[in-house]
Amino acid sequence: MILNEIFYAVKCDRCGDICNDGEHSFWNDESGAIETAYESGWTELKGNHYCHNCYEVNEETDEIKIYEDYPEYLKILIDFIDKVAKGINRNVLEYEGSFLIKTRFYKKAKLSDFEEEYIKKLIGSNFISLEYETDKYYAYTCLINIKK
Repeated sequence: MILNEIFYAVKCDRCGDICNDGEHSFWNDESGAIETAYESGWTELKGNHYCHNCYEVNEETDEIKIYEDYPEYLKILIDFIDKVAKGINRNVLEYEGSFLIKTRFYKKAKLSDFEEEYIKKLIGSNFISLEYETDKYYAYTCLINIKK
C-alpha cells in the first residue's frame, strides 16, 4: 500500500537551512516542527523563522537583530548546491567581504565540469575560487569562495 503523508519543517528565511534536531528534519505536524526549532535556538520575527546563525539578541534590550539578507545569487547558488549534493552537509560561512560555501560529498567525488562552469557564470564577477579538500576517508569537501 502507498501512503501519501504531509510533513512539516522549519526553513530559515535568511539562509535556507532546514531545522534539524540531529535525527529529524521533518515532522508530522506544524507544532512539532516549530517546537523543535525553538528548542534548537531558532527564533520567529514577524512571521519569519531564523536559525541561530542568522540573528543576534541585544543582551541589554532583548531586541532581536536579523542579519542582512543574502544576495539573490547566493540564494540561487545554495539551492543549486543543495540539489546537486542532495542536501548533504552544506555550510555557509560569512566573513567581512566574502562568503565561503562548504559542501561535503560522499558518493559523488566532485562537481562535474559543467556544474563548476554553471557556478562560475552564476556568480559572475563575485566569484573568487572553487577548490576541493579531501579527508582521511577520501570524502571531498567543495569550497566555493565568493565576494559579498
